[in-house]
Amino acid sequence: MSVFPNALHVARREYLQRVRSRTFLIVTIILVLIGLGVAMAPVILRVISGDQPHTVAVSLPADMPPDTIQELQTALNAGSTAGDSDAARYQLSPTSDVASARAQVKGGDLDGLLVLDRGSNGDLQFAYVSEDGVTSSSVAAVRQAASSLAISDRLERAGVAAGERGAIFAPVSFDLQPPDPNAPAKNGEDFGGRYLVAFFFVILNFAAIMNYGNWVAGSVAEEKSSRVMELLITAATPRQLLTGKLLGTGAAGLTQYGSMVLAIGVGFLLQGVVASRLLGSSGVDLSLPGLTLSTVLVALLFFAGGFALYCTLYAAAGSMVSRQEDVQQAGAPLMIMAMAGYFVSFAALGSPDAGWVQVASYIPFASPYLVAIRAAFGTIAAWEVPIIALIMLVTVVGAVWLAARIYSAGVLLYGQRLGVREVLRAARVSR
Repeated sequence: MSVFPNALHVARREYLQRVRSRTFLIVTIILVLIGLGVAMAPVILRVISGDQPHTVAVSLPADMPPDTIQELQTALNAGSTAGDSDAARYQLSPTSDVASARAQVKGGDLDGLLVLDRGSNGDLQFAYVSEDGVTSSSVAAVRQAASSLAISDRLERAGVAAGERGAIFAPVSFDLQPPDPNAPAKNGEDFGGRYLVAFFFVILNFAAIMNYGNWVAGSVAEEKSSRVMELLITAATPRQLLTGKLLGTGAAGLTQYGSMVLAIGVGFLLQGVVASRLLGSSGVDLSLPGLTLSTVLVALLFFAGGFALYCTLYAAAGSMVSRQEDVQQAGAPLMIMAMAGYFVSFAALGSPDAGWVQVASYIPFASPYLVAIRAAFGTIAAWEVPIIALIMLVTVVGAVWLAARIYSAGVLLYGQRLGVREVLRAARVSR
């Protein structure tokens, strides 16, 4: 019998039943707001902080020259794009009352207090008073500036002239290169941008599979628990019901998830405009090396393939239980499989050009993760994409065939749990 149009009727019912519920609407709105918040986080943080510079008081020993504070401030603001002191990220001022400055840091009037002293060996010693933690970027910047000042002081005491000290502290040329000259570089902002793009696609795949795969399984078990399935099976074949549920529930999930992804995209596009209106500058670099049209198309293609593959198998798992309470247990093997691909992808993010990543990307259950990573880093050849896509397509077709066999037997089995033997026996029966 033809799958359509009965499958479309089932799909329409499943879709409307999902999207018209109040829970769906509330969750969708929350996801959209979260997506906008994540995309606009850099601008929001700058607005909340008022884009104010860090004010730090500095206490110097008597033998230090007055221009030491200016030297520290120059080192701290070395990465700042601002040219004038009013817009500098760090503003330092001298203090002779350490106790009073410490109280100002505690009261929030100062961001930090840097106390310099001489050790018994003559080297400079630094103590930094701040509410920030050890992982704070400002603490790291002060530590780095203090190290530069300490080295400069040692050179001065060793008799090295000021002009020569400038040449010593000049940045060195350092380029990290992979063994393969054609492989992507792993240094600088290029690797960081590609890492972020690949990481986003990994999270996109994993969250969609985990959330909406359970939707499909729960939809089947829900109708079995109320015995509505006995009426539906008289009007449509199991294959038609399976196809309709996959299309309807999957489309509802993609509608909700797509709303969040669209909100993230809109947020990224609006970052520059919002920052320009509120802060007077763009404030955010929108360019990401790995975010190209070809990368997005390849990632979305395999996202759709992985979504269809896992949702099909979740539907088969849901047909093997009669209660909603058993859905999680039935889908546990699929969850483990999805999590395995998820954890493997984190290892692949650090070495996207490794040989095992190339081989593993041909495995359909891991392809949605690894192909997106390789596309973001540019380590996948153009000829590999259609081959892996064909393998994914064949696997999805095989999963649909197997799921239809299991579904046709499982939808009418009540009050019993199917074991592996029963599942294989059901799959061999043609219906």
